[in-house]
Amino acid sequence: MRSPSPIFSLIVCALISLSTHTLSVEEIPVSFCIAYQWPGSYCAAAKHGCCYPKSSRIHTNFTIGGISVYGLILFLGIGQPTACKSKTTPFSLSKISNLTKSLERNWPSLSCPSSTSSSSSKKLWMQEWQTYGTCAESLFGGQYQFFHAALNLRKKVDLLKILSNSGIHPNGSFYNVSSIFNALQKDTIYLPSFACNEDKSGNKQLYQIILCGNPAGTRLEDCLGGLNIGKCPEKIKFPSLK
Repeated sequence: MRSPSPIFSLIVCALISLSTHTLSVEEIPVSFCIAYQWPGSYCAAAKHGCCYPKSSRIHTNFTIGGISVYGLILFLGIGQPTACKSKTTPFSLSKISNLTKSLERNWPSLSCPSSTSSSSSKKLWMQEWQTYGTCAESLFGGQYQFFHAALNLRKKVDLLKILSNSGIHPNGSFYNVSSIFNALQKDTIYLPSFACNEDKSGNKQLYQIILCGNPAGTRLEDCLGGLNIGKCPEKIKFPSLK
């Protein structure tokens, strides 16, 4: 198994921004990563519960938790680039109108309340574009390509099947992070990162699995670093999907 070098570990993508630094023209993003989110962990941690979009019931698998980019500034330790051109490149739902059904299924908002018009999900997509997508225009080519790449990568790997094949099931049991890492790395050949959150009892649980991909979303690639970014202990809970 390959081990990332210390300098590479500085370049891991995190869905939560480490900084509000704004990219300059010279700081071009070089790749992107995608977070596959386990809905059961979101729901178990949410103070006010979770709500599925009424217009589109999601499938029982990992959904998209977000995608973000990284570039030269992370070498300098400044942090995650965010909101690069939000005023000049506003979100437009019409640009992704033929993707919305797939987005509602694969990249839904689980926050409450959820409405029949899936307004919560639309608000989520707008926030993702304004926060992270605007830093990716030089990489993707535009808003449509940003969301299309995320959907493409969502189809490239069945994380739940990979974990299940290694005896790791979402049944409320606790598993070693190293076992989850080995199962994913063995099947995908790429180095995953993880993010954990806490359920209402204070148990750390598997929240997101983070992998990297090419801008077209046609293949997975190695992230520049395999850092455990979500402060996960060695043993974490994999909650059921309720």
